[in-house]
Amino acid sequence: MSRNTVFVGVALLAVAMFTVSCAKPPQQEIDQAKAALAAAEQSEAAKYAADAYDQAQRAMNAVNAELEAQNAKFALFRSYTKTKQLIVDATNAANAAKEAAIAGKERAKNAAQAAIDAAKAALTAAGEAMTALENCRRKPKDLKKDLEMMKGNLDAFTGQMSAIEGAFAREDYFGAKAQAESLQGQVDAMTTELAEVKAKIKC
Repeated sequence: MSRNTVFVGVALLAVAMFTVSCAKPPQQEIDQAKAALAAAEQSEAAKYAADAYDQAQRAMNAVNAELEAQNAKFALFRSYTKTKQLIVDATNAANAAKEAAIAGKERAKNAAQAAIDAAKAALTAAGEAMTALENCRRKPKDLKKDLEMMKGNLDAFTGQMSAIEGAFAREDYFGAKAQAESLQGQVDAMTTELAEVKAKIKC
């Protein structure tokens, strides 16, 4: 083996060792993955796409764990090939969580609006049932007092709608939906009671 061959071999080995020893974390890709996860957080993925967001967080945790594992090695033995693939997976998961959050929020908004509309319709029906009962010619002595009490309850129910619409305006769609459904249930029960009273007095 000639001296030149030996020299070239040593030189190549030195270059290879230098290249490996200079392996650095893919910081740009890491920053992009973090930005994607932050965008998912801003889209309220934790609220509207919990499963997808959890998957994105676990993917980012895997990236961090691999980075720590490589950093714990001697510089000569560090490799970020696996890290780069994990970063791609984490970025994709974060982007998917963002898209899922946007869709989930829209579904929640539509569901809340439907619940509010149903509650308003229930209030209208209760008001009509109240008017129909008030217009009955045959009324027991205690009916007037009962009607006044029920009318006060109906006014209170109607007053709750502003708070529900306020929650909707604040984009608290889950809260608005739950409140609207609760209100509808109470109003429907009142309407049923009014109808039963009307039938009982044979109005």
